[in-house]
Amino acid sequence: MSVECKLLVIDAGNTSIKFTALFGDQVLWVRRGDSYPTDADFAPDVIYFASVRSKELSALLRADIQAEFPQSQWLTLKSQAYACGVRNAYLEPERLGIDRWLGVIAAHHLVTGDVVVVDAGTAIKIDVVNQAGLHLGGYIAPGLAMMEESLLSKTARIRYEAHEVVAGEGLPNSTARAVTEGCHEMALGFLERIYRRYPTFKWVVTGGDAQRLLDLLGVSLECQPNLVALGAKLVGDERLRGDK
Repeated sequence: MSVECKLLVIDAGNTSIKFTALFGDQVLWVRRGDSYPTDADFAPDVIYFASVRSKELSALLRADIQAEFPQSQWLTLKSQAYACGVRNAYLEPERLGIDRWLGVIAAHHLVTGDVVVVDAGTAIKIDVVNQAGLHLGGYIAPGLAMMEESLLSKTARIRYEAHEVVAGEGLPNSTARAVTEGCHEMALGFLERIYRRYPTFKWVVTGGDAQRLLDLLGVSLECQPNLVALGAKLVGDERLRGDK
């Protein structure tokens, strides 16, 4: 498969699906949604599919996409013990989330040196990979929205409207501020501990909340919104080269 082919990367997360169209190394567009965007004038030569969803939901999504593009070559990506110069820390490599695995591989290739990878979306996921390509392991914690939703769902009297979430100075003086700022402080404390543990490592971040949180800590970082897609291209291209 030529490196100049039209590639579609499908990153199926727990709450949304991210579609990334590439031509060679160039990202043409990125869309999120429950299904392939109908207004996208793009017929991929090859599709790389990475899903953390159940086997049943992944199979349904795959069937829908393959019906849309029956001529496209399809490659389902799975976490491995070793790929693209990176060795997986997990004793059971396939149990590492494919999104984390692809993010680690992309970060290792984007940055020279030891790297902390942060993906802050629905969950806050942290992985560490050293300069030699050894994945050292990582953490998963609830994301900001998940923390707030969990708190609200498990209590009867902690309630507020969206318009009550406003910035303020000093200690929170409303329920809305108490919840939102409390969740922020928990996430920041988690990230700060990681920063203290790996003070010399470079940081590569992705996900909607990552840069906002780390800016508050003053951490020097490289923000890469397409980290998983870039990792998918590296792994998928290596697989295709190996199949020839």
